[in-house]
Amino acid sequence: MKKSLFEKLGIYLLYIIRIYCPLLHLIIFSEYHEKRILKVLLGFIVGFCVGQLYFNLFLKDIPFLNDVGFILGIIVSVILGVSIAVSVQVRCISFLLLPMYCGKAGRGILKAIVLTYVVAGPITNMGLNAKEVVRVFACTTELSYNLSKHIYAQSYLPLNKALLDFTNEIVQIKENIRSIRDVISPIDYEIKGFVGLQQMKNENYFTDTLFDIVHDTDEVTKIFQLNQSTEEMNPYMMLYIEKMELRCENQLSHTVTMCMDIFASAYETCSRNVPSHAVILCWPLMLPHICDVKRSIRSDICNFKNQIDSGLGEGYTYLKLAKRELTTNLDTIKLQHKIHYERKLYDIQDAKETGERVLHAFAEKYTILKFVNISVYIFLALLFLRIPIASANYHDLYLTCIDYDNVYITDYFKRIDEKRCIKNKVNILPLKKMERNRYIDVHSTSYIPSERNKLLTQILKVMLEAVTATTFVMLDRLFYEALEVVRQHALEESATLNVQDIAIQVEGKGPLSSMLRKLLREFNINKCNKMVSNDACVPRPRAMPSIYYFKIYGGYLWILLLLYINPFTLRLRRLICSYFYYKREKERVLHLYNDILKKRLRMQKTLRKKAVQAVRAHYLSGENLLSMRMRYPQLLGWLGKLSVARMKCLICEETEPKYASHKQTSIEVWHSCISTRCPFVYCNECWMEVGSQCLACDPALAELSDVDSLSDNNPPRY
Repeated sequence: MKKSLFEKLGIYLLYIIRIYCPLLHLIIFSEYHEKRILKVLLGFIVGFCVGQLYFNLFLKDIPFLNDVGFILGIIVSVILGVSIAVSVQVRCISFLLLPMYCGKAGRGILKAIVLTYVVAGPITNMGLNAKEVVRVFACTTELSYNLSKHIYAQSYLPLNKALLDFTNEIVQIKENIRSIRDVISPIDYEIKGFVGLQQMKNENYFTDTLFDIVHDTDEVTKIFQLNQSTEEMNPYMMLYIEKMELRCENQLSHTVTMCMDIFASAYETCSRNVPSHAVILCWPLMLPHICDVKRSIRSDICNFKNQIDSGLGEGYTYLKLAKRELTTNLDTIKLQHKIHYERKLYDIQDAKETGERVLHAFAEKYTILKFVNISVYIFLALLFLRIPIASANYHDLYLTCIDYDNVYITDYFKRIDEKRCIKNKVNILPLKKMERNRYIDVHSTSYIPSERNKLLTQILKVMLEAVTATTFVMLDRLFYEALEVVRQHALEESATLNVQDIAIQVEGKGPLSSMLRKLLREFNINKCNKMVSNDACVPRPRAMPSIYYFKIYGGYLWILLLLYINPFTLRLRRLICSYFYYKREKERVLHLYNDILKKRLRMQKTLRKKAVQAVRAHYLSGENLLSMRMRYPQLLGWLGKLSVARMKCLICEETEPKYASHKQTSIEVWHSCISTRCPFVYCNECWMEVGSQCLACDPALAELSDVDSLSDNNPPRY
């Protein structure tokens, strides 16, 4: 008989173990009752190692008190080692851990482990980055408060201190301001003073009358009229010009008067010294027109309109306004300050305390996250117990229920069939098509249809879980990239905060100089530069370690691999139990052989039951792609390219191949009923099995009751 791939692989593996590891070959492939001492010793070592492995994988991350975790790991390891060494049942259950790990229970544990990686990886990393955001907020608040406080100290405090220093000198300041009157009084007297103007006018009038000089109006009256007029543009300017012209004319008049006095004195002297008969010699001294200097000089010598600055009047006006503003209400000037006493405020917090409270509040929330992580680790450690529980359940069912998972065609089964064939008795092999979909050859590398359907469903579930995990990974990466962009663009390497470097010197000894000197001396600050940077408040995001990408997606790839090899690991369960309970295995094989023989004897009835079930399922299925294709063959005939829109064999439920009108275009021939109203088809093997007639059209099919139509259920497999 031609050997299968599994048989060849097993022989080659057995040869390698026997050559390169004879001790392992002796322990594993010897009979169970042989080398018992060596196997007991090896069992204790294996049990201890399994306990340590369980501790390091699931219990190590749980924060036990002191050395409780280490002691617990030692106790679990010793108990497992002793149990495996002295108990056949525990030893068998321990070896069943491997196929159970590769089965449904193990995949559930792996999914939970991957979930813990998602929690410990992207979710925890998002929590840490959120903590960094809270830290940045608290730091920024405190930095803004410190900068505002510094600006306040540099701008307001010096001015406040300088003003407070004036408190003791406010009287002196008032006296200095009042001294402005003494400064302005001479100017005021010069422009608006009228003392001596009448005398000047009389003297001018006398000289003018003496030499017959005619005046239009009275000069003094004109001056007073200008002083009282409010319609002139610059009355003070006009007033001062008139005063200067009057003074100039008075100087000329005074010159004339002095000249005449001199000549009169000379005439008297001459008269006294000259004899009376010679008085005529002194007459030239009695000519007054000699002193008429006003006629002998320029007529515009006393015109001051172009000689005085045109802004004199306006300047004097503003000077009087300034004097009035400075000297008015000096007695009401008081410099007061109020001392604010700081009192202890409750429920009021500064920027630093606000940041600390925010960090403390987030730390409390983060503690909850840590508690959740620890809870996940504890749950995972307890969840792992599903694997030994599933192993124990299979072990018990294997020993107590002879039909449980008894679907394997083993070498012993084949030897029994071969002996019956030699004795010309009814044999079973090769299996019929319906039986091949139910029973499994241990050396076969192909999937049965039920295993293939389960594989596709499980792969879709794993892919959906992987998409969910990827969502958390992408959210964490997006959060990290956003903070990284902020860090790159918000960082200021060296922002300099220049403290005012001012040295003001006020020269002078007057009152204003003293006031300015006292006011500005507080602003004289030594040179001091402070380096200010927001580096401490820039976010420092934490990228998720790359190992978690490997753990998460490597875990899902490992689950997919376990799904692919799951049918073969299920067969390993029977092999392990047959090694420890070889007599029980023979009983199960004999029972399976006899059960198949009994079913062979009632094959026709089984086929009819199967046909009843298939016909009822077809007509109760409702609308689907197959019914739509059969109802509208011209419009929806292209749906035949899809397997779900093609008919299945009524007996074995194999899908019809891709060809139309049931013409032979492949190696296997498919058959249909001769009735045009019957939609059912058969594969070639099932067609021969039913006697080349359609069971769906058999009138005797309607005589089967609902109880008779129930076929034998497949043995449960977990």
